[in-house]
Amino acid sequence: MMLLLLLLMPGLLDVQAFATETQNESDAADTSDAADTSDAADASDAADASDAADTANAAGETDTTNAAYVLDPVTVRDVRASRDLKHDRAAAGTVLLREDFDDAGETLPSLLDQQAGVRLTRLGGPASFAALSIRGSTSDQVQLVLDGVSLNSAAGGPADFSHLPLGNIERIEIYRGAAPLVYGGSAIGGTVALTTRRARQRELTLSSGGGSFGAREARLFYAEPQEKWDLTLGLDYAGWNGAFDYTNDNGTRFDSSDDRSVTRQNNAYDQINLLGTFALRLAEQWHVTVTDWLFWRDQGVPGLGQFETRRTQYGLADNLTLIQVDATDLGRQLDWHMLASLRVSHATFSDPESESGLENDDADDWTLSPALSSHALFHLFDWWDLTLMAAYRYERLSPGDTQNRAAASSRHDLQTGLETGLRIDAIDTLILPSARLEAAFSRLSTGAHATATAMPVDNADQLEWTTRLALVNTSIPDTRLSLSGGRAVRLPSLFELFGNTGRVLGNPNLDAETALSFDGGIVYDSSMLPGSNQLRLEAYGFYSQVENLIQFVQTAQNVSVAENVDRARLWGIESGARADLFAHLRLAANYTLLLARNTGDIAARNGNDLPHRPASKWYARMEGYAREIPDMGEVSLYLDAEWIAGNFLDNANLVATDDRFFLNTGVALTFGDNAATLALSFRNLTDERIQDLAGYPLPGRSFSLLMTWKVL
Repeated sequence: MMLLLLLLMPGLLDVQAFATETQNESDAADTSDAADTSDAADASDAADASDAADTANAAGETDTTNAAYVLDPVTVRDVRASRDLKHDRAAAGTVLLREDFDDAGETLPSLLDQQAGVRLTRLGGPASFAALSIRGSTSDQVQLVLDGVSLNSAAGGPADFSHLPLGNIERIEIYRGAAPLVYGGSAIGGTVALTTRRARQRELTLSSGGGSFGAREARLFYAEPQEKWDLTLGLDYAGWNGAFDYTNDNGTRFDSSDDRSVTRQNNAYDQINLLGTFALRLAEQWHVTVTDWLFWRDQGVPGLGQFETRRTQYGLADNLTLIQVDATDLGRQLDWHMLASLRVSHATFSDPESESGLENDDADDWTLSPALSSHALFHLFDWWDLTLMAAYRYERLSPGDTQNRAAASSRHDLQTGLETGLRIDAIDTLILPSARLEAAFSRLSTGAHATATAMPVDNADQLEWTTRLALVNTSIPDTRLSLSGGRAVRLPSLFELFGNTGRVLGNPNLDAETALSFDGGIVYDSSMLPGSNQLRLEAYGFYSQVENLIQFVQTAQNVSVAENVDRARLWGIESGARADLFAHLRLAANYTLLLARNTGDIAARNGNDLPHRPASKWYARMEGYAREIPDMGEVSLYLDAEWIAGNFLDNANLVATDDRFFLNTGVALTFGDNAATLALSFRNLTDERIQDLAGYPLPGRSFSLLMTWKVL
């Protein structure tokens, strides 16, 4: 019912607004003119909007279409450039703009790993699986969102952050802790929201580059903004040979006498990312956007360091099509958004020589996932707003006809939620209570349960709720104080509920993972520095108690069964700073202290640190730049460093990684009127030989070069 209400409400309010304007045509025209003038001034926040309005008035033009066309790109660009989180006014988070990651050699996993409270675990190079943890969460508890669509699969497993190259990304928002209501679903750890590039001005840009270990990349970006529509096309190719040297310890970690240096085998990849976006402005208040994102990859699967593979391959073709409808200021009090999407994914795994297991585990899986969501923001009064959300998602996993063919499974997921904001001006405080209800209906194909689950059940229905209360105070100039707490959940995946027909049995009686979490923080964003100087400081403390953690437990029959067997307690501190000083120096730094303890009933784990959660981590970057050099644009030189300590690779805390220190540097040169750019970076200058997971080495010292030409 809420979804139907959200779909119909904009039309009802538009009819009401039209009737009112018809009866009071003269007054409405005056009000509209005043509102347009105010909106233009607010949207531009610069002289561009004022100049455009003055020019139109001086010419005596009656056609307002051109004026809207001039102001619209300014409005959108101004919003996109903001470093404020768009969908959560109380969240602890970070916003990264394109200027922050348009360097050679930068990937989404490496960029995210530099942020406070975030930890990436990688299985190798840039195309290897990369799982994200936020504030000590499991990787399954983190949500990845692309243009408002969740990329997490109900089939199971964490989102792979290596799938999204940065060439077609414009904005990255990292929410640490509670997931924003409008994205749907619940994320115990947090949410990473990516926004793809849009047409801001007419542009054709070509990029080409390469680097160590046969790395290569090429990009094309074309943008065509018109009066009533915009078109964006982006093509991103990347690949490498992946033959880097590493130390093979022969499986004897504590005996170095048999260590030897070898070259990584079967580690090459090729991938293509294609983005197409068409945006149509139907009217001043109504926008429709159609986006298609296609990802293709073919790669080798190298396996454990001491057991190299030769022919094991993995392939993925993933297509996401979405249609967005946005309406603003309907009836002078409603902003409405609707999103319909369809995702089709085909994954293949080939192991013809059984190099990755005891038997051939080939896979040929199709995933189909249509979804529909809508949210509406009601501006009821100056001091009160209300957001309503409703969403539906269907997902079906269909394994191919392979030797160990698993049963097909599916899930219907319905969500509804609301959030309200109450501002008390007397104490400069905003109160934000929110709640969400999620119902999931999971099904296994009829008759398949006998070989797939530990009990004869082929369905699992779950109803879960989440809630949150947040307070934001801005009584101190340039300072935001926040405090929030709430309950979050993660539903069991289809794989955890139903398993497969091999060595993993599902458990339809699993409970959802739950967490009670609290955080508080302070953000200072100075407006008192002279000139163009900028300074932002922030610090947060957080605490979380997680129950019903799902683990696969091995039985005497040499199969694994999913069980709710673990608990965890996590707390820590995050701090960060960002500055742009004297028109020549950019600084960024953050520090994270994380204490993540297992509090479950398994004696061998109780009281131990959770693996892959470093207790201490800091990152710092210093960049000098100049813009006064003749015949050139900006010239910059940066140096950054990262230090990680207190990290274990196993639940028993028997295998710890050495403290790590990474040092990187790079230079970027811009020629002419930003017509060409050359970026050169050197990573891991100290040649640290490291691994995030035992047996999966990461590359050592490397370099990357990227050249960009702005044709239009």
